[in-house]
Amino acid sequence: MENTEANTIVELAKPVENLGRGDLVAINDNYKVLDLEKYQDGRNRARGVLNTPSLEDFKTYVLDAQSETAPVFVDHKNVSATAVLNYSEEFHAQGHCDHLANLKLEPTVVWSKLNSLKDRKLSQRDFAVFIEDWTSVLEITDAEGTVINPVQALAAIRNMKIDSSVTVDNSVGNLSESRSRFDKVEARSKEEFTPAYFKIYDSAYLGLDERLIVLRLIINTNDEKPVFSIQIVKEELLCNEIVQEFKEKVIELLPENPVRIGTFAA
Repeated sequence: MENTEANTIVELAKPVENLGRGDLVAINDNYKVLDLEKYQDGRNRARGVLNTPSLEDFKTYVLDAQSETAPVFVDHKNVSATAVLNYSEEFHAQGHCDHLANLKLEPTVVWSKLNSLKDRKLSQRDFAVFIEDWTSVLEITDAEGTVINPVQALAAIRNMKIDSSVTVDNSVGNLSESRSRFDKVEARSKEEFTPAYFKIYDSAYLGLDERLIVLRLIINTNDEKPVFSIQIVKEELLCNEIVQEFKEKVIELLPENPVRIGTFAA
């Protein structure tokens, strides 16, 4: 008992022992470190995360934080950007990296709708409803690029059916016999004007410039009734154009800040 009390007195008298090896020190385990910042009138340093869809608010927040040299990382998959406002400090090459401003543009109504429909199988009725609802923003053309009146295109969709035919060829010789079978299935409309492509002008994301988006109509003839789906023509190239424009917009907002494609994790 006396020995325990004596050890406690020694530890309290000298709670920290310098080991003489770099910055290593021996600390009494009975001591507890407390952060008293929450009891102060304010924080010791700025930290936190801003999330905004607004280009202008992203800009003003970064500049108000006096972080004109903070790096900005543009996520090429999500059309978003992150500014690390305390990436470096006055006396440190690397800061805490926990004061961030996140910019994530919101997709337009049109872009959200197209992405929800692409490669999705639609019945004849559902696709006709889509055409009827979106005729005000769609330019409809046939396979040759001739513009089709929306009323005519809608009638062609509503009156489409599946035609199938079978052709069998026989060839007989003295020593051989061959037979070939050819199945032909195609979607036909009673109407003359069958749509093949849809053009729409939209910015894809709020804050970007308007661009041409082309949709390709795919008709599946495997069933008794036609099944429709749409594809975004050259979607990968289109998405790349969107990201590059977004990066240019961010550079215009913060010309003094280094802007890079990629994501950052501290």
